[in-house]
Amino acid sequence: MSARMSGDEYMELLKQRSDEWMASHSTVRPKFPPLLTWFIQDGDEDLVDPAILAAPEPKPKPVRRPRYYRPASYWRDQIAEIEARMAPLTAPLINDRAAAGGVGLGPKRTARIQAREDGRLRRYVALQKQLEHAKHMLRSAEVREARAAGKAVA
Repeated sequence: MSARMSGDEYMELLKQRSDEWMASHSTVRPKFPPLLTWFIQDGDEDLVDPAILAAPEPKPKPVRRPRYYRPASYWRDQIAEIEARMAPLTAPLINDRAAAGGVGLGPKRTARIQAREDGRLRRYVALQKQLEHAKHMLRSAEVREARAAGKAVA
């Protein structure tokens, strides 16, 4: 047999073997069709073109880019911006503490003021988390820059 099969022709051969097996076992109908790999026989590799059997060439690994660290000046700017956004949230909406507690405003205005204060508190807490992260990143950046400059870091 000098002519070798292509991949599609070999799949047709496997399908034909599968159909013959199904016909010979027609008394019991399987829930799922048999796998084509069940019908590969010894010596089939001689029937198929060797180019099909060869493993595909591995993909080249991507070139890794070095990490980019933000400089300490960036984190100082971030800290200043976050602190500027936090400053107005610490000032009270109403300077009269008794009114802010609901004594002199009435139930509707008290609920509205308290809802606004709750929203401001949520924003403040979120900004506080961002501020802590930025301060940590600033410390890391300063250490990294000091090491790059050749200074001893305590």
